[in-house]
Amino acid sequence: MKDKTRANEAIFDQPAKIHGENTRIGRVVTRFWAEAVLVAVAVLLWVPRLSGPLSLKWDASTYYVLGTALAEGKGYRLLNEPGEIEAVQYPPLLPLIVSVHQWAMGTSDYVKVGSALRLTYFVLSTLFLLAVYALARKLLSRLCALLVGVMTALSFLSFLQPSDILYAEIPFALVTMLFLLCHQRNDRPFFAAISGLLGAAAYLLRTAGLALLLAWIAESLIRRRFRQAALRAAVSALPVLLWQVHIWRVIASDEYNRPAYAYQRADYQYANVTYGKNSGLVDPFRPELGRVQFRDLGGRLARNIVSIPSALGDEAVVPHEFVPYLLGQLQQSLHVRFSSDWRSLLASAFPACLFSAGLLALAGAVLVATGRQWFLALYLAITVAMIVATPWQSQFRRYLVPVAPLVLLFLLLALLAIRNWLKRRDSRWACVTSALAMTVPLAGILLVQIVLATHTLQSMQPVRYYDASGRERVFKLIAYPGEWQALDSAFEWIRRHAGPTTVIATSVPHLAYLRTGHKAVLPPFESDPDIAGHLLDEVPVGYVVLDRFGLPGISERYAGLVVAHNVADWRLAFTAPDGRTRVYERTH
Repeated sequence: MKDKTRANEAIFDQPAKIHGENTRIGRVVTRFWAEAVLVAVAVLLWVPRLSGPLSLKWDASTYYVLGTALAEGKGYRLLNEPGEIEAVQYPPLLPLIVSVHQWAMGTSDYVKVGSALRLTYFVLSTLFLLAVYALARKLLSRLCALLVGVMTALSFLSFLQPSDILYAEIPFALVTMLFLLCHQRNDRPFFAAISGLLGAAAYLLRTAGLALLLAWIAESLIRRRFRQAALRAAVSALPVLLWQVHIWRVIASDEYNRPAYAYQRADYQYANVTYGKNSGLVDPFRPELGRVQFRDLGGRLARNIVSIPSALGDEAVVPHEFVPYLLGQLQQSLHVRFSSDWRSLLASAFPACLFSAGLLALAGAVLVATGRQWFLALYLAITVAMIVATPWQSQFRRYLVPVAPLVLLFLLLALLAIRNWLKRRDSRWACVTSALAMTVPLAGILLVQIVLATHTLQSMQPVRYYDASGRERVFKLIAYPGEWQALDSAFEWIRRHAGPTTVIATSVPHLAYLRTGHKAVLPPFESDPDIAGHLLDEVPVGYVVLDRFGLPGISERYAGLVVAHNVADWRLAFTAPDGRTRVYERTH
């Protein structure tokens, strides 16, 4: 078994001979050429998008609002909400990073600070890639480890998209990789202490960091090092208890129990309540379906478990929704026109390949679990176990970002194992088939990723910001489609026309607050339009913004129903250039 492990770790581990390698420069080139290639890839992927602020879609604007509250000395509060309520959903480390940027720059202007944060994310994401390479190097040759790093960099879901938006994924992924690297030397007190700090930082960036801490403790228990397990448990408990004490204090406060409006702390208010309350709903975006019963958990787990291989393939390789574009590129490059039957067959083949890639990665994790680096497989297993217990299947991709490099690493190890198995077959074609088993999948993955990365960078969409005088500034973002661009003009119209005390109801209240300076709330998730109308009256809401996101369907299912049912109370005040995004103003 040891010989087999040693053989796997030595694959391709023959550095190229470089002229003058005995000189200082030659030794540096020989030692660091792979890292230099990886940095060059990162720079190439960042050059087209180094200007302008990070995207503030969805949770990104929430993090920014919380960071602004910290920078202004108001505490950990949601400034967009009436009453500026204390937050209990998101751990505070990323908002703290935002607040440090605001404090250092002396402004909370999201265009200026967001642009500085973009440079910070450039540095963090590049360090993340280097950490991925260093970790892969523990199990693979230099060339194979470089492949893992390059495939991570080219992945849309695990690098390109999360590095372009103010989410916790990139800082969290970097901290996770650094933890796993330090864990390699946990027998030394210094690295053990650093591991504890990094584990705490991971939890304070994302609650999912709990998986890292649990794996750290479980390792000691598996090795029957009970004193070490107790020490690790104590270190891990500190950030968890500190955050939970904050939550308990807020929940017990009069402010929490006497909200500014009736549904401010409703279970579906995902930014205003704890993960526990929100995840207790069958569907957090359809609260009328009720809360999860014990008998429902089995069905949820089964559905989520079945989706994991595909989610792993999407995360590490390419999202399946890009299949139509890839088919179009394939058709164009081959100068042929596929029939409808062929298109259906190829469209089915892509998801099947992604599902297979996910299964191979899981098989590679099993192989790693039998070797010296079994902690990596343990961490992946605990992460997946935590993910499948949540109701947010649409968010699995975000949750898998920090383990995407491990998925690619395990995938490569599985392919290496298949290659070695084929080479041992007593067949004249053994050499050819073993080489094809390794090169064809990797070449296919790299080709698809390069095509998609090129398309992504060439088709970035415009985002429009406006200064106090209404002057427009245009930048470009990854994954900023027309429905978001329409909101830019809708919020700008409200900023120019709304009264000083106006409150907005929208699917993206935190972004609305940043864009307009006005308080903003979610519309009530009530299927009865009369009840929803009374709840909006209580806030009171002056404008309702109807978007065309489709998912999660807040405008279509709730806000739009209120406006349509109470036509006497609302008038159409503004229609965005897309003709579908609308602003309705209260008439009395």
